[in-house]
Amino acid sequence: MAQNSKNVELKLQDVDVLTTGIVAEFVINILDFLLFHRSQIPFVYKTYKYYVNKWDDDEQNENKQESFKHYQLQKQRSLAKQTKDAISNMRELIRRTFRSNNTVKSLRFLFGSNRFMPSESYTIHIPHASISKYHGDLHSMPDGPMNQTLLQLLTCEELYTLWSTELKTTNVFLELELFTNKQNQQVETWKLFPKEVVSQLPRSCKNVHLHLLHETDKSELQCCKELTIYEDIAILNLNPTDAKVEEFIKETEERTAWWQADVIVRGFKAPKFDLWSC
Repeated sequence: MAQNSKNVELKLQDVDVLTTGIVAEFVINILDFLLFHRSQIPFVYKTYKYYVNKWDDDEQNENKQESFKHYQLQKQRSLAKQTKDAISNMRELIRRTFRSNNTVKSLRFLFGSNRFMPSESYTIHIPHASISKYHGDLHSMPDGPMNQTLLQLLTCEELYTLWSTELKTTNVFLELELFTNKQNQQVETWKLFPKEVVSQLPRSCKNVHLHLLHETDKSELQCCKELTIYEDIAILNLNPTDAKVEEFIKETEERTAWWQADVIVRGFKAPKFDLWSC
């Protein structure tokens, strides 16, 4: 088991209603953040995607030249496109999985040559108890809350120390822990395969746990506690007891299974010659 374990709390601020779609966007943006800050892509994802897509338009207008320089250029562009496409597929897989009725308990990104001996592991714990069941997979939200969450990662001293060592270009794998006890529910297994045995991280692996926390301001509701309706609810004992809640949570947590995605992101390191303005 990995010894270098770090726990980081990420507060999802200014998010009144948390939906599966919003959580998926948070996870996707964390993936983009990790890919850039762990040197797997040369730019932030939006900029990287813009440059790569721009090549398709340029290739239609340029004259093909049979030269070694042109061959090198096309070779690097092809590798960059493969990385961009893999990131896009992994992002879409995350969206589709979260869309399948709140089944995700946690997921982790493994950075390494293979999924059994990763150099770094980032596990994201989902606040599934805070996810609304009445707003579907709504994913639209302002950039402000997203940027505030990523800023917490950027200013985290523990991660800054952990990232003092540069990570070479490597592979990025995705594994998900899904609930299996949901009634009348089918897990969408698009490009997901069950893992019979959960992989144990090597002792040398940097193991980071990111805990997403959703907190809402309920101070404005305190005055309502004096209303008669709250007394009636207490008399009817409609609120579940702490013992029942703990028993339900324990039972739920025991019924999970790990799945692995077949999408693998292979990091791209830009060559020494100017690839982007060619």
